[in-house]
Amino acid sequence: MRTRLLERLEAKLIVVARIVLGLVFLSASLHKIVDPGSFARAMANYRLLPAELVNFFAVVIPWVELLCGVLLLLGQWVRTCSLLVSCMLVLFVVAVGASIIRGLDIHCGCFSGDSGRQVGLRLLAEDALYLVLSIFLAIRGREETRRRLWAWSFPGLKRKAERAAPAATPNVVVNRKGDER
Repeated sequence: MRTRLLERLEAKLIVVARIVLGLVFLSASLHKIVDPGSFARAMANYRLLPAELVNFFAVVIPWVELLCGVLLLLGQWVRTCSLLVSCMLVLFVVAVGASIIRGLDIHCGCFSGDSGRQVGLRLLAEDALYLVLSIFLAIRGREETRRRLWAWSFPGLKRKAERAAPAATPNVVVNRKGDER
């Protein structure tokens, strides 16, 4: 009974983590996609990338964030997206930590390009929390649970899936002569 309760709790935590990360990355990507120039300026302010790479990453990162956010919300490729999100979050934590240590007074560029939140310990803590969630999903968000979680997130689809599922085939035993019985 206790293990069953823990399994259900874990399944619900996976869904919550998936939805939280999906919404965060989806919302973070939208303004960056619309205005990659302001995101490029925000990235350049960190002074971590060569100038030649800033524009490339300012265009690529938001699309990766969008793709991961949508796939996490849909419950598709959960482990793969979680690994990608974890890698991005490690980079974000390193960038924010480096700017705090160097005393840079910059905006993070997280949700709205070069205007927005100031880089600081609170941002570092939030990124670390998102990193913990993404690592949890990468470890525990297995593909076989993904199907159950999708149905749990959207009950109407669960009923459709149950109606569309093929009936179990009866066990057929074949004797030595090849006859079924």
